Amino acid sequence: MARLIFFLLLIANVGLGAYLYLHQTKPKPEGPREINAGALKIVAVTDAAKAQQEAIAAKAIAAALSGSACVDFAVKQADSARAQIAFAEMKLGNRLSSRIAEEFSRYAVSLPAQKDKRAADTLVANLKKAGVKDVSALTDNAVSLGLFSSDDAAQKVVAELKAKAPLFVKDVQVTPRSPQIKEVVFTMREPDTNMVARLTLLQRDFEASALRAVACPANTALPASAESSVPNK
Repeated sequence: MARLIFFLLLIANVGLGAYLYLHQTKPKPEGPREINAGALKIVAVTDAAKAQQEAIAAKAIAAALSGSACVDFAVKQADSARAQIAFAEMKLGNRLSSRIAEEFSRYAVSLPAQKDKRAADTLVANLKKAGVKDVSALTDNAVSLGLFSSDDAAQKVVAELKAKAPLFVKDVQVTPRSPQIKEVVFTMREPDTNMVARLTLLQRDFEASALRAVACPANTALPASAESSVPNK
């Protein structure tokens, strides 16, 4: 009997030991894991002062445009296709028109074509005697007096020429050359308060864009082929 009790106690102790061992060494269930924790990034933090300045500037623009007969929204050529899509979604119909604004990169100073080559050569010789250095006869018998990068520079040369050789440069002229697209301008007729607000917000999406109140052109109707007339990127 004593032996039986001994074996029962032994079995009980072995069972208890096994239970404690398994309970203590069994891994605890993991808590919920963060999904793609490493991929979480802070995109941007809005500066309160900057946001306030932008809001004030937008309010000032809206106030300046309020009540305007027409408003120009000018964008860079590279942004013209994207701007065209944005305006198409507004469904402005014939209240919207567009045009291309050009600028010139060269300005030619010249004298009109002379009656023949001999007359052109004589004029060139007289100008050189008067101290004009940058002068030459062209194939059409006109006389070139230089090519300049700005209208101001060209006009300065014209003033100098009139001081040096007034008798020979009476017909001097400045001709813009090498036209380049400066911007694409969308014009809206009679924008209401809501439209002005939309344009003010839209301007933020187009770098170097400009909003300005203008007098309405004689005809602001958008022709049927206008979509193809605005250059793409």
